[in-house]
Amino acid sequence: MFLLFVRHGESEGNSAGLMQGRGDFPLTERGRNQALRVGAWLREHDVGWDAAYVSPLTRARQTADIIVAQAGGPAPVVEPDLAEVTVGSLEGLNREQIAERHPDFLTRELEKLGDFAAYGGESYDDIQARVGRVVDKLSASHREERVLLVGHGGLGFHLLKSLVCEPVPLVCILRLGNCTASLVRMRERRGVFFGELVWHVPVELMGGVDERDVGALFR
Repeated sequence: MFLLFVRHGESEGNSAGLMQGRGDFPLTERGRNQALRVGAWLREHDVGWDAAYVSPLTRARQTADIIVAQAGGPAPVVEPDLAEVTVGSLEGLNREQIAERHPDFLTRELEKLGDFAAYGGESYDDIQARVGRVVDKLSASHREERVLLVGHGGLGFHLLKSLVCEPVPLVCILRLGNCTASLVRMRERRGVFFGELVWHVPVELMGGVDERDVGALFR
Protein backbone atom coordinates (compact mmCIF):
# COMPACT_ATOMS: atom_id res chain seq x y z
CA MET A 1 0.00 0.00 0.00
CA PHE A 2 1.17 3.50 -0.85
CA LEU A 3 -0.14 6.42 1.22
CA LEU A 4 0.16 9.92 -0.21
CA PHE A 5 -0.48 12.51 2.52
CA VAL A 6 -0.98 16.16 1.53
CA ARG A 7 -1.48 18.93 4.06
CA HIS A 8 -4.06 21.55 3.12
CA GLY A 9 -3.03 24.82 1.46
CA GLU A 10 -2.71 28.10 3.31
CA SER A 11 -5.97 28.93 5.09
CA GLU A 12 -7.29 32.21 6.40
CA GLY A 13 -6.40 30.95 9.86
CA ASN A 14 -2.81 30.26 8.77
CA SER A 15 -2.56 33.70 7.21
CA ALA A 16 -3.76 35.31 10.45
CA GLY A 17 -1.30 33.29 12.53
CA LEU A 18 -3.99 31.49 14.51
CA MET A 19 -3.96 28.16 16.30
CA GLN A 20 -6.70 26.62 14.18
CA GLY A 21 -7.52 23.23 15.65
CA ARG A 22 -11.08 22.38 14.61
CA GLY A 23 -11.78 25.99 13.63
CA ASP A 24 -13.20 25.86 10.11
CA PHE A 25 -11.30 28.27 7.87
CA PRO A 26 -11.37 28.36 4.05
CA LEU A 27 -8.30 28.60 1.85
CA THR A 28 -6.75 31.93 0.94
CA GLU A 29 -6.00 32.70 -2.70
CA ARG A 30 -2.42 31.67 -1.99
CA GLY A 31 -3.70 28.39 -0.54
CA ARG A 32 -5.78 27.70 -3.64
CA ASN A 33 -2.76 28.37 -5.83
CA GLN A 34 -0.69 25.98 -3.70
CA ALA A 35 -3.28 23.25 -4.17
CA LEU A 36 -3.36 23.90 -7.92
CA ARG A 37 0.40 23.47 -8.04
CA VAL A 38 0.31 20.22 -6.09
CA GLY A 39 -2.34 18.82 -8.41
CA ALA A 40 -0.38 19.82 -11.49
CA TRP A 41 2.85 18.40 -10.05
CA LEU A 42 1.22 15.07 -9.24
CA ARG A 43 -0.22 14.91 -12.76
CA GLU A 44 3.14 15.80 -14.34
CA HIS A 45 4.86 13.04 -12.36
CA ASP A 46 2.11 10.49 -13.01
CA VAL A 47 1.28 10.09 -9.32
CA GLY A 48 -2.21 8.64 -9.09
CA TRP A 49 -4.37 6.91 -6.49
CA ASP A 50 -7.06 4.27 -6.25
CA ALA A 51 -8.92 5.84 -3.32
CA ALA A 52 -8.90 9.20 -1.55
CA TYR A 53 -9.92 10.42 1.90
CA VAL A 54 -10.14 13.92 3.30
CA SER A 55 -10.71 15.69 6.60
CA PRO A 56 -14.22 17.14 7.04
CA LEU A 57 -12.82 20.66 7.56
CA THR A 58 -13.25 23.19 4.76
CA ARG A 59 -9.57 23.99 4.18
CA ALA A 60 -8.78 20.32 3.59
CA ARG A 61 -11.85 19.62 1.44
CA GLN A 62 -11.12 22.62 -0.78
CA THR A 63 -7.51 21.48 -1.17
CA ALA A 64 -8.57 17.94 -2.05
CA ASP A 65 -11.15 19.11 -4.59
CA ILE A 66 -8.58 21.29 -6.35
CA ILE A 67 -5.98 18.52 -6.42
CA VAL A 68 -8.44 16.00 -7.87
CA ALA A 69 -9.64 18.51 -10.46
CA GLN A 70 -6.02 19.01 -11.57
CA ALA A 71 -4.70 15.47 -11.33
CA GLY A 72 -7.77 13.32 -11.87
CA GLY A 73 -8.50 10.21 -9.85
CA PRO A 74 -11.31 9.16 -7.51
CA ALA A 75 -13.08 11.91 -5.59
CA PRO A 76 -12.20 12.07 -1.88
CA VAL A 77 -14.43 10.55 0.78
CA VAL A 78 -14.75 12.47 4.05
CA GLU A 79 -13.03 10.66 6.93
CA PRO A 80 -13.80 12.23 10.35
CA ASP A 81 -10.65 10.78 11.92
CA LEU A 82 -8.52 12.90 9.56
CA ALA A 83 -9.77 16.12 11.18
CA GLU A 84 -7.19 18.36 12.81
CA VAL A 85 -6.14 17.85 16.41
CA THR A 86 -8.52 19.41 18.94
CA VAL A 87 -6.60 22.09 20.85
CA GLY A 88 -9.26 23.20 23.35
CA SER A 89 -9.01 26.75 24.67
CA LEU A 90 -6.05 27.48 22.37
CA GLU A 91 -8.30 27.38 19.31
CA GLY A 92 -8.55 30.67 17.44
CA LEU A 93 -5.75 32.37 19.39
CA ASN A 94 -2.63 33.96 17.91
CA ARG A 95 0.80 33.69 19.49
CA GLU A 96 0.44 36.90 21.50
CA GLN A 97 -2.93 35.81 22.90
CA ILE A 98 -1.54 32.38 23.78
CA ALA A 99 1.41 34.01 25.56
CA GLU A 100 -1.01 36.15 27.56
CA ARG A 101 -3.61 33.52 28.43
CA HIS A 102 -1.56 30.31 28.44
CA PRO A 103 2.12 31.28 28.88
CA ASP A 104 2.96 27.73 29.98
CA PHE A 105 2.10 26.47 26.50
CA LEU A 106 5.05 28.30 24.94
CA THR A 107 7.52 26.91 27.48
CA ARG A 108 6.20 23.36 27.77
CA GLU A 109 8.55 20.40 27.67
CA LEU A 110 9.28 18.67 24.37
CA GLU A 111 7.42 15.59 25.59
CA LYS A 112 4.22 17.67 25.75
CA LEU A 113 4.36 19.05 22.19
CA GLY A 114 1.65 16.71 20.96
CA ASP A 115 -0.61 16.80 24.02
CA PHE A 116 -3.42 19.35 24.42
CA ALA A 117 -5.35 17.72 27.27
CA ALA A 118 -4.32 20.45 29.73
CA TYR A 119 -6.19 22.98 27.57
CA GLY A 120 -9.33 20.91 27.07
CA GLY A 121 -8.16 19.36 23.81
CA GLU A 122 -7.00 15.91 22.79
CA SER A 123 -4.31 14.09 24.71
CA TYR A 124 -1.34 12.46 23.01
CA ASP A 125 -2.98 9.05 23.52
CA ASP A 126 -6.27 10.32 22.04
CA ILE A 127 -4.48 11.45 18.90
CA GLN A 128 -2.47 8.26 18.54
CA ALA A 129 -5.65 6.20 18.92
CA ARG A 130 -7.29 8.21 16.14
CA VAL A 131 -4.28 7.74 13.89
CA GLY A 132 -4.39 4.02 14.65
CA ARG A 133 -8.01 3.84 13.51
CA VAL A 134 -7.11 5.52 10.22
CA VAL A 135 -4.23 3.13 9.56
CA ASP A 136 -6.29 0.07 10.49
CA LYS A 137 -9.13 1.13 8.19
CA LEU A 138 -6.81 1.78 5.28
CA SER A 139 -4.83 -1.43 5.70
CA ALA A 140 -8.06 -3.44 5.83
CA SER A 141 -9.64 -1.83 2.75
CA HIS A 142 -6.70 -0.81 0.56
CA ARG A 143 -3.85 -3.19 1.37
CA GLU A 144 -2.58 -3.35 -2.21
CA GLU A 145 -3.70 0.08 -3.40
CA ARG A 146 -2.56 3.70 -3.58
CA VAL A 147 -4.41 6.07 -1.28
CA LEU A 148 -4.50 9.88 -1.19
CA LEU A 149 -5.06 11.50 2.22
CA VAL A 150 -5.64 15.26 2.54
CA GLY A 151 -5.53 16.63 6.05
CA HIS A 152 -3.72 18.83 8.54
CA GLY A 153 -0.32 19.59 9.98
CA GLY A 154 -0.97 18.38 13.51
CA LEU A 155 -2.76 15.18 12.63
CA GLY A 156 -0.44 14.58 9.68
CA PHE A 157 2.62 14.85 11.89
CA HIS A 158 1.28 12.13 14.19
CA LEU A 159 0.23 9.98 11.25
CA LEU A 160 3.57 10.13 9.46
CA LYS A 161 5.67 9.36 12.51
CA SER A 162 3.35 6.45 13.36
CA LEU A 163 3.79 5.05 9.85
CA VAL A 164 7.57 5.27 9.53
CA CYS A 165 8.87 4.91 13.10
CA GLU A 166 8.94 1.67 15.11
CA PRO A 167 8.59 2.09 18.00
CA VAL A 168 6.76 5.40 17.64
CA PRO A 169 8.82 8.12 19.35
CA LEU A 170 7.26 10.54 21.80
CA VAL A 171 9.18 13.41 20.22
CA CYS A 172 9.76 13.73 16.47
CA ILE A 173 10.19 17.05 14.67
CA LEU A 174 9.01 17.04 11.04
CA ARG A 175 8.30 20.17 9.01
CA LEU A 176 4.93 19.81 7.34
CA GLY A 177 4.21 23.12 5.61
CA ASN A 178 1.06 23.97 3.70
CA CYS A 179 0.57 21.60 0.75
CA THR A 180 3.64 19.51 1.55
CA ALA A 181 3.20 16.07 -0.05
CA SER A 182 4.59 12.92 1.58
CA LEU A 183 4.58 9.45 0.05
CA VAL A 184 4.85 6.43 2.35
CA ARG A 185 5.17 2.85 1.17
CA MET A 186 3.58 0.40 3.59
CA ARG A 187 4.63 -3.24 3.77
CA GLU A 188 4.74 -6.15 6.17
CA ARG A 189 7.95 -7.64 7.50
CA ARG A 190 8.20 -10.24 10.25
CA GLY A 191 4.57 -9.70 11.14
CA VAL A 192 4.92 -5.92 11.47
CA PHE A 193 3.11 -3.57 9.06
CA PHE A 194 5.27 -0.47 8.75
CA GLY A 195 6.17 2.24 6.28
CA GLU A 196 9.14 3.85 4.61
CA LEU A 197 9.15 7.52 3.66
CA VAL A 198 9.71 7.45 -0.11
CA TRP A 199 9.66 11.24 -0.53
CA HIS A 200 8.60 14.38 1.34
CA VAL A 201 8.25 17.40 -0.96
CA PRO A 202 7.26 20.93 0.10
CA VAL A 203 5.13 22.87 -2.39
CA GLU A 204 7.94 25.42 -2.68
CA LEU A 205 9.99 22.82 -4.58
CA MET A 206 7.18 21.94 -6.99
CA GLY A 207 7.68 25.07 -9.09
CA GLY A 208 5.14 27.67 -10.06
CA VAL A 209 5.57 29.71 -6.88
CA ASP A 210 7.52 32.81 -5.94
CA GLU A 211 11.24 31.97 -5.92
CA ARG A 212 11.54 33.81 -2.62
CA ASP A 213 9.53 30.99 -1.06
CA VAL A 214 12.25 28.50 -2.00
CA GLY A 215 14.90 30.61 -0.32
CA ALA A 216 12.78 30.78 2.81
CA LEU A 217 13.20 27.02 3.24
CA PHE A 218 16.86 27.60 4.09
CA ARG A 219 16.31 30.33 6.67
